[in-house]
Amino acid sequence: MALSLKRNPLITFIADPSFSLSRAMLHSKKVRASVWISLVALLSALTILMALLRLKILFPLLPFLTFRLDEIICVIAFLLLGLKAGLAVSFAEFLALNLGKPYHALVGPSMKFLALVSMILGLEFARRVKGIKELTRVNLMVLALFGMLFRVVVMSAATFILYYILFPSMYLPFAERVVLKVFRVEFSTGLELTMILIILTIIFNALHTVLSVIPAASIYKFCRKLVARSS
Repeated sequence: MALSLKRNPLITFIADPSFSLSRAMLHSKKVRASVWISLVALLSALTILMALLRLKILFPLLPFLTFRLDEIICVIAFLLLGLKAGLAVSFAEFLALNLGKPYHALVGPSMKFLALVSMILGLEFARRVKGIKELTRVNLMVLALFGMLFRVVVMSAATFILYYILFPSMYLPFAERVVLKVFRVEFSTGLELTMILIILTIIFNALHTVLSVIPAASIYKFCRKLVARSS
């Protein structure tokens, strides 16, 4: 039996083209909160599972950087439930990555969390400034562009601070070995190596934004269409 959009608040919310829970046809704050919490919990559990399964693809130019599929779930949370949900699910991923025995506890997961947060804030900035309410192709390009811009700027600064200011003796020798193995090039100074790392991380973060936002938007629109048909 098909569910009715007028009777089921969860179905109504998913089918609504708006990014905001306030436009869903829900009857009370209590119901809205329960739907929001349920969906955030579900998406958090999914992203934790994907993080622990280490579903990722190595970035060939800097193999210690990886494209993580669990980021897609974080973006879906943003598209479906808004900024707070996107940040909440991103934090769940951060906790999961710390359980997965990272190269350097807290630092690596914190950099990933910072990348996700900056990207989601870029998406939110675009949504508010441009008044985006539906995921048309143009709107999706605008969202991805701002998400990419925020992420690239923040992570370029974070890379410089991490490698050149905070932990040069720990991370620069490791990065130099990786770069030497990939490019067969040696660097005379730590600053020179850091600048190359920043350029490579810009490429990585730009690609990761596309690989996170586009699939998430496709899944979000597919679910909306599926729910609308079932109604």
